[in-house]
Amino acid sequence: MTKRNYATVNPCVMCQPMGSALAFKGIENTMVLYHGSQGCSTYMRLHLAHHFREPVDIASSSLSEKGAVYGGRENLKKGLRNVINRYNPKVIGVATTCLAETIGDDVPAIIREFKEEEGIGDDLEKDIIIVPVSTPSYGESHVSGYIKALDAIVRTFAEKTGDESAEKVPNEKLNVIPVESLSPADVRELKEVFELMAGDYIFLPDISETFDAPLREDLPKIAQGGTPLFEIADMPNSQASLGLGTVSKNLAVNYLEESHDVPGYSVPIPIGLSNTDSFFTELVKILGCPIPVKYLQERGRLLDAMVDVHKYLYGVKAAIYGDPDFVFSLTTFMLELGMNPVLVATGSKSRDFEAKVRQIVEKINPEFEPVVLNGIDFDTLNDAVSQCNPEILIGNSNGRYIAKARNIPLVRVGLPIHDRVGAQRILTVGYRGAMEFLDRITNAILEATDTFTAPVQAEPTVHAGKGKEECVEGIR
Repeated sequence: MTKRNYATVNPCVMCQPMGSALAFKGIENTMVLYHGSQGCSTYMRLHLAHHFREPVDIASSSLSEKGAVYGGRENLKKGLRNVINRYNPKVIGVATTCLAETIGDDVPAIIREFKEEEGIGDDLEKDIIIVPVSTPSYGESHVSGYIKALDAIVRTFAEKTGDESAEKVPNEKLNVIPVESLSPADVRELKEVFELMAGDYIFLPDISETFDAPLREDLPKIAQGGTPLFEIADMPNSQASLGLGTVSKNLAVNYLEESHDVPGYSVPIPIGLSNTDSFFTELVKILGCPIPVKYLQERGRLLDAMVDVHKYLYGVKAAIYGDPDFVFSLTTFMLELGMNPVLVATGSKSRDFEAKVRQIVEKINPEFEPVVLNGIDFDTLNDAVSQCNPEILIGNSNGRYIAKARNIPLVRVGLPIHDRVGAQRILTVGYRGAMEFLDRITNAILEATDTFTAPVQAEPTVHAGKGKEECVEGIR
């Protein structure tokens, strides 16, 4: 919030249940049910459908005033029966909303009671698996909702593998568990890498088809694709787990390491040169195989592209906002390009965000000191942009009003993107994704400046337009 307000004005995040939907929708034959009011599921469906341009079904227990007073037990049971009868899913992800959490419904207990009444067991092969997760909107953001849902999914399937005393049978697979910011195109690119280098791997969640499905004659009730259930159950037998994202805590990777002795590794989202280098270096270390020539060639093309556009990007002041891990990787890339990310912001409250950003700035450009804001809303972001005067904005489409008011270009990336099509096809990861994103940034700057020659710039003594002290004055 700004110095003018004591409340959030136009939040820079989405709510926890939204994040849970992103996780559950990447699981094979899974339906999501929100335990709360009808409006919550309607909002989530609309938000996700506008971003991915795909039909998104989310069920609701439809709590009303009566349920708020007497409890939502019967509403939740009725909702579960309707989902089973209409969709016939193999998994139902039950996420709580503000209302259900406020009235204090014991969702796990209600689910156990429902399963007893319906004769539903815990057999992965025969029974419907119901995964509850606590995601009140007033708690945190979509980032934490996604993390909690993935953790609940892995725990549910890993704990139902049979006799705990049975000897572990290694499967020689690699678990891959990314953060919430990847697009279906990003997932497809990463899967191609793992197919070439790892051979056998388990990617959780896999939204490459569920949120970007090909057109079919018959529209299935539940989108095809997603991580197969038997693979999730097999994750405790893998040789290692690789988490993509180092700012937010990856609870699923931690659980597999602590409870099943699966070594866990984490690398930043592979956006840009150094982050993608770290990604491939970690894969070589875990798998013991060389980097395919294809990606070495792509790395060379990226370097060539960076040289080609350096005259346009050097010293350009940028403001970057979005999810913590995504912003961190984008900031790293901007620094590599010689740009000045004068403002780096996230709407999620992340304990490690500022430290991580300042650490990478110190590594790449120690003379530069950006303004780093954590847990902000768009009102605060607007004030910060006014103070720091960036020449380009990089983030989701909700920043378009700031860009329009200041007459500066906005490069849309992240979630949500509602005012443009093709968000599900935006590729940012890997060397190829970096090249595509580099072209988008450069072309946006060329269009805004209306020049095709290198701008005349004096070599700055400090690689920043305004110092931190001047920028941050009047923001908080």
